[in-house]
Amino acid sequence: MQKPFKTIDEQVGILSSRGLATDERTAGVLEREGYYCVVNGYKDPFIDREATGRTGQDSYAHGAAFDDVYRLFRFDRDLRLVMFRYFAQAEAVLKTTCARVTASRHRSEPEFYLERSSYRPNASYDDRVARFIADLRKIAHRPPYEKRPFKREYIKHYVRDHGELPIWVLTNFMMLGQAFKLFEYQPEDVRNEIARAFSDLYGETHAAAINISPRKLRLAYDHIKDFRNICAHDERLYCARVSPSRDITFRAMLDDLELVLTRDEHSRMLREVMTLLMGLTSDLDGSVARHVTSSMGIVDVATTFMPMVGRGARETGR
Repeated sequence: MQKPFKTIDEQVGILSSRGLATDERTAGVLEREGYYCVVNGYKDPFIDREATGRTGQDSYAHGAAFDDVYRLFRFDRDLRLVMFRYFAQAEAVLKTTCARVTASRHRSEPEFYLERSSYRPNASYDDRVARFIADLRKIAHRPPYEKRPFKREYIKHYVRDHGELPIWVLTNFMMLGQAFKLFEYQPEDVRNEIARAFSDLYGETHAAAINISPRKLRLAYDHIKDFRNICAHDERLYCARVSPSRDITFRAMLDDLELVLTRDEHSRMLREVMTLLMGLTSDLDGSVARHVTSSMGIVDVATTFMPMVGRGARETGR
């Protein structure tokens, strides 16, 4: 079925006809943000399911207003902006640690990362590793990609002036997904060493030491990577689910980040998320607020965040 174009006035009329209160600001928001992004993306907590079932089209709950839908939209955007900063910090420590450990293992081997022998010997990984190495050859401008234009001046500098691209320069250009593969495809002993390095980093800033296994680190970054990509594509974050079984919530991802961020970074992140949530829950109807926090995997905002934020403050002596 075709979806015919609707003018802004027609869009406002559709919302009003379905029971969503609009006002003089609604048209301006739709002009700037778009009907699909705001309404289709964030209408769910405001829908009357029973009425929608009877009419066959969206029907909004009594008292629902466009301002409320837009408030949830803005909350999720603010949440993405906050989390992007901490995903960037998690990405940086993965790149730095992988570069440091692998470089120490291959001190006399320039561009070891282009050799199949540098990765897992398991034959089931051959195709994935081959594709990964091909991507790295493009970055490093190695045959058959040596004539491609350089995308970064610092890569050009090392390739042209030094004849090689060190791993710590390569990782600077990598996306998080590529850095994740760099870790995942390492031999078991190298993955163990990287995981031990993360355990050491955790112990440097937290009150109690923990053992971060390679599997735990892999799962954490698998989730972090997927949530980060959701942010990068401007998709809904608060209700997102990742992992093959779609059972990892936003709340669970916060625990993953605790493994790789410093104590202060993690506490600061929790405070920022809690501030956004408290602002949202004070602005919206209680049932809508509960829908949002439940979608995030949070049973209660105060009991979820206050112990962790307080623990971070106690550990830093604040």
